[in-house]
Amino acid sequence: MTVLCIECSSQLGSVAVLHGGELIHTAEFESPRGRGSHLFAHLKSALQHAGPLDAVVVGTGPGGYNGLRVSISAAWGIARARNVRLAGVSSLLGYEVPDYFVAGDARAGQWFLAHVQQGTFLSPPQLHSPEDLRKLFQPGEPVFSTGKLVGFPEAIVRPPSAAVLARRDVLPGHPAPFYLKPPHITKPVFSPGHRIKNP
Repeated sequence: MTVLCIECSSQLGSVAVLHGGELIHTAEFESPRGRGSHLFAHLKSALQHAGPLDAVVVGTGPGGYNGLRVSISAAWGIARARNVRLAGVSSLLGYEVPDYFVAGDARAGQWFLAHVQQGTFLSPPQLHSPEDLRKLFQPGEPVFSTGKLVGFPEAIVRPPSAAVLARRDVLPGHPAPFYLKPPHITKPVFSPGHRIKNP
């Protein structure tokens, strides 16, 4: 079985190809705010190494909005064009350590924390205040983050790996981005009797 995996939830993306469970190709690339064009050059190279595919797996976040949308769309397009299975997996499972935490800044004074054991969530990502976050860490287990965390110098700054995600249990159905919070939409405010002029 040959699997292509794409992971672009952070500013350092990666692609990987596994054949029979063995890694035959991998590459990392910068993906600032998900707008980097490097993904497609590396996808082209990965597909050349892969040959016929059996499945496409993509990291679903949490992470940057643009990176997730682009990578999921690319995965969907490749899977559809080649008529192979498409699946998603949380990007937080992309670390090759048996037991660990993943923490990150969820903005607006909130942080998220997830606890992973043996490739599955012992505790799924949940929002916390920075003060409460530290109380939840287990001594001796590493804490990963995709960026520096102010006040948490012990956090290991490292992006998730497509090569690791390709070996995880995947989610059935069409992959969708995982968001920690609902989308923030500012609705226009109109006063009573206000008229919208035609352009």
